[in-house]
Amino acid sequence: MFRERAKLFTRLQLIGDILLTLAAYLLAYVSRVHLSKFLPKDLDSLLNPELLPFQGYFWIVGLATGCWIAAALSLGLYRISIRRSDWEKVRIILESSIILWLFLGFLSFALRLSLSRPLVAFFVTYQALILTFLRAMLAFQAKRKRGTLSPQFCRNILIVGARSRASEMGNLISRYSDWGFRILGFVDIDEKAGAAPSAEVLGNISDLVQIIDNNIVDEIIFVPDSPNLEGFDKILEPCSELGIRVRVAANFFPAKVTKVSMEFLEKIPVLSFSSAPEHAPSLLVKRILDVVISGLLLILMLPLMILIGLLVRLTSKGPAFYRQVRCGLYGRKFVLYKIRSMYQGAEDVLWEIKHLNEMDGPVFKMRNDPRVTPLGRFLRRSSIDEWPQFWNVLKGEMSLVGPRAPLPEEVKEYTRWQRRRLSVKPGITCLWQISGRNEIDFHEWMKLDLHYIDNWSLLLDLKILLRTFPVVLLGKGAR
Repeated sequence: MFRERAKLFTRLQLIGDILLTLAAYLLAYVSRVHLSKFLPKDLDSLLNPELLPFQGYFWIVGLATGCWIAAALSLGLYRISIRRSDWEKVRIILESSIILWLFLGFLSFALRLSLSRPLVAFFVTYQALILTFLRAMLAFQAKRKRGTLSPQFCRNILIVGARSRASEMGNLISRYSDWGFRILGFVDIDEKAGAAPSAEVLGNISDLVQIIDNNIVDEIIFVPDSPNLEGFDKILEPCSELGIRVRVAANFFPAKVTKVSMEFLEKIPVLSFSSAPEHAPSLLVKRILDVVISGLLLILMLPLMILIGLLVRLTSKGPAFYRQVRCGLYGRKFVLYKIRSMYQGAEDVLWEIKHLNEMDGPVFKMRNDPRVTPLGRFLRRSSIDEWPQFWNVLKGEMSLVGPRAPLPEEVKEYTRWQRRRLSVKPGITCLWQISGRNEIDFHEWMKLDLHYIDNWSLLLDLKILLRTFPVVLLGKGAR
């Protein structure tokens, strides 16, 4: 019902947004050409040394369109399970356009492209304005036509269930009246129910066959009080005979469950419950960004890592790189790589200083750890010791953003609610990293990780990455 119509609606919107984005580029190019007529030659040359032909930017526009669509998908603009308000749609469009502008700036810097700054500004501005105007027009048309659809084209819905829950379902469906849905009435699930309290209640479940015979019913939604579905058989039998579609509202599950979804294993319906991010398109984009950014940074940092590795070898005995077993997604063990910042054999003497731990919980943190070498203090303060972890990201064991990878011994001491931080891949940076690191107690650290999991989006990852740079440069909270 809702999903089928929503899929069609969102797909049409997606195609329309892509076409309008291409139209925005056309307008931007024309505006840039005409701008040259009004600017002095020196200023025009400074803004853009050489304006390429119209088709010369096609590949950049293609990448930019893909970036914008990925950002909009991550922010939920096309997520059919959520009914967005008009203002929220505008906010998502603007945020996606900001991400597009940052992407074009990064692309220009990384590939040393000679992109026209006015062209980029026109393109991003026109795209945001056109898509915002489109959403505003659609919202205006929907409000103007709401309640005016002919009954011939409406889909009549009969709601069967307990009065309080059925009423909530009716109010929810009423929000989609512009899609052609109409509440025919309510049927009380209680056969002993007395007289109907209002004209909307057509009777109780024993009157269902008569109600169907006397009215045009397209669909029935069953809203039970509990998972036992008592009375469902009395609905399904007559509806199966008449070909009327029946749906069951599963809102009797606990509210603390983050997400509930229906999947199919061949013909078997399976209810899924999850409290971790599961939006496949957004997770795919996150993985692509992990591979591209970590691969690029490894190439750029390789000469420096070799030089720093030599300095580590010259200033203390032992290997340049340090390997340690950590816990990843759902406790999977993997080998984490770091530039060695401690003296060789530091783990063997941990028991001697464990009583000096300055962090509560199972994690050991000490401001002036005697096991850290002089060079290692600089590497830790600047987070240079963590550069090899980009290899873990490239391998898929970690992500750029996510909770810090814990030691297996630490995980053994987690309480049950703290173990949920393992439901996503660990990351190089996270909310803890940008919120004070070692200045935050262990309990608050775990809460920050769960807050990240519950509110994850590509935009949140971007915000954390951007805030990580000043934190690393200032060495805030590092030990």
